[in-house]
Amino acid sequence: MPYLRTRLGRWFFEDVEREGGTFAGAPTIVLLHSLLCDGGMWRGQVGPLRALGRVVVIDSPGHGKSDVPPPFTLEDHTRALLDAFEELRIGRAIVAGVSWGGMLAMRVALHHPGRLAAMAILDSSADGTLWKERLEYRAMCAVVRAVGMPPRLLKERVVPLMFAPRTRTHAPELVDEFVRTLGGFSREGVTRATKAVSIDRPSIVEELRRITVPTLVGYGEYDKATPAAHSRRIASRIGGSLLAVFEGGGHLAALEVPDAVNQHLVPFVREHMG
Repeated sequence: MPYLRTRLGRWFFEDVEREGGTFAGAPTIVLLHSLLCDGGMWRGQVGPLRALGRVVVIDSPGHGKSDVPPPFTLEDHTRALLDAFEELRIGRAIVAGVSWGGMLAMRVALHHPGRLAAMAILDSSADGTLWKERLEYRAMCAVVRAVGMPPRLLKERVVPLMFAPRTRTHAPELVDEFVRTLGGFSREGVTRATKAVSIDRPSIVEELRRITVPTLVGYGEYDKATPAAHSRRIASRIGGSLLAVFEGGGHLAALEVPDAVNQHLVPFVREHMG
């Protein structure tokens, strides 16, 4: 299996070349998933994006087939992502990130803007975590570390945060797949990632005005995990950014309503392939 080495351990990745070859100097399209998911959530985007250029899908630390990392922060993860760029010989990238992935893309844009040709921030947040949320996530991490994810917690709290009502009713197979996939993750991997993403996350809202990277911001119409206000706040602070709403989608809109996401994402990536 293909792995790359970073300061946060080995990461599993898929590297899909453009049909007919990649143009010299063109940016690589890098897809970064949400917390509690893996790179498989991008399957509805890989095909259309592959027609535009090289696509790399990465499993983040402690998720999918990637190693359990040491304790880390989002800033550590950002530096590790640049390690991955070096391993994969990615000069410049167009990064599309859902939630956790979007948080990383914004940090790369702030501190290493020359590495990005553009970025798409989907169902994500630049805000810090509120004290009430920190308490809730600490309690959840303690439970997960001890016994795994209890079915009742999954059904009553996690699934409604991740999926829109229509998905839960009309596409229960997506929910079932999410539950099975999550059940295969390391408990320690999930808790360390949750600590970085949902407990210790600092706000970068006031820094966003420094970003000059072309940006698409999008959110699922029924996203409960990061409601619309988060995406609107990001878009209002990044000059020239585009804002899109994915009708019928929840937090995992890229998985739930791929056509709605692709309607905005694919033309945006095409425009910035150079």
